[in-house]
Amino acid sequence: MPLATFEEARPWARAIREKVVSRQMPPFHATGAVGRYVNDPRLTDAEIATIRDWIDGGAKPGASRDLPPRREWKDDWSFGQPDLVVSHPRPFSLAKNEKDLYVFFIFDHVFSEDTWISAIQVRPGVAKVVHHANVHLVPPAFKAPAEGYIAGDFDPSARGTIMISGWVPGSNTVRLSEGTSVRIPKGMRLGIQIHYAPTDKGFDDKTAVGVYFANGVVNKNLRLLFGDRKDLVIEPGQVTEFVARNTFQTDAVIKFFHIHMHLRGKSYVMKLRYPDGREETAIEVQNYDFNWQRTYILKEPMRVPKGTTVEYIGGYDNSARNKFNPDPNQTVRWGEFTKDEMMQGRIFYEAVDENLNLRVVKGRAAQSGDPAARGR
Repeated sequence: MPLATFEEARPWARAIREKVVSRQMPPFHATGAVGRYVNDPRLTDAEIATIRDWIDGGAKPGASRDLPPRREWKDDWSFGQPDLVVSHPRPFSLAKNEKDLYVFFIFDHVFSEDTWISAIQVRPGVAKVVHHANVHLVPPAFKAPAEGYIAGDFDPSARGTIMISGWVPGSNTVRLSEGTSVRIPKGMRLGIQIHYAPTDKGFDDKTAVGVYFANGVVNKNLRLLFGDRKDLVIEPGQVTEFVARNTFQTDAVIKFFHIHMHLRGKSYVMKLRYPDGREETAIEVQNYDFNWQRTYILKEPMRVPKGTTVEYIGGYDNSARNKFNPDPNQTVRWGEFTKDEMMQGRIFYEAVDENLNLRVVKGRAAQSGDPAARGR
């Protein structure tokens, strides 16, 4: 329902009260103090009390003179026009289909030099049918078909591609802080594997990928610590947990987290076990929701010593009590489709002892004779 004006919102007053007081709205699923994460939308106790008291008092309109200007919403790139935008030259025609469909698109643009980037954003053409979209680096040896895509059961990583970014429902685009970047090696192209969900009618989709180049001095190449399981087996009606472990091989500074499961996923916890025996919860999502797969960016990064082990714990509910469960009578295994399950935990971090001291201009290393390189 629209909630942009008083007249639109007023009929929903009691429902608004219920969802706000129970903290179901605004949607945010990580625990911890309000404000721990960047762009944390959760309301304070005082803000919740204001809404509750207004509704309990009859939800009356305020003075028209105090009405703020109406916000103009723009379907635009998060950080302005990207330095590079790639997409398939023609829209992909998606027919009515009761099954999931995977399509791997390979773009023509070739990076002629090593290129340092600060952000990647995926803009789905038709978001309602895009289950998820993963951006890959495609090596020179990968030969794309003439049509520029491969449809069907195809694993691009088996052909040497490397996943670098992605889009899922409710996700937010991350721009790396100054001094931190990700390197795209010379000769690489970009590709995107799109998982189209079943649809009751046809669509023409033209998903685009925007790339923002880094500028200034790059000291850190962002790193990733995985917590995945591909041996999932969840019996009908079963409520269970799976655990994965990984260890930091360097002193690290944790910047943000991402979690991905499907419809049986209910919770996810990442626990740190330090070399001195101490334990700490890095992030806890108690009520995972497939529709809101945000990246959780720490306002204050966490420093962890080399040898710290991360325990990734994914909770699943394959019972009829799970309202999102498509079929509680089926045994569920790991798989790419919506009806399957996944367990993916991601910790994005910097190595403390890394100091590249590399000056880049529009993503490329400045040459020694370039005025921009002075002082490197």
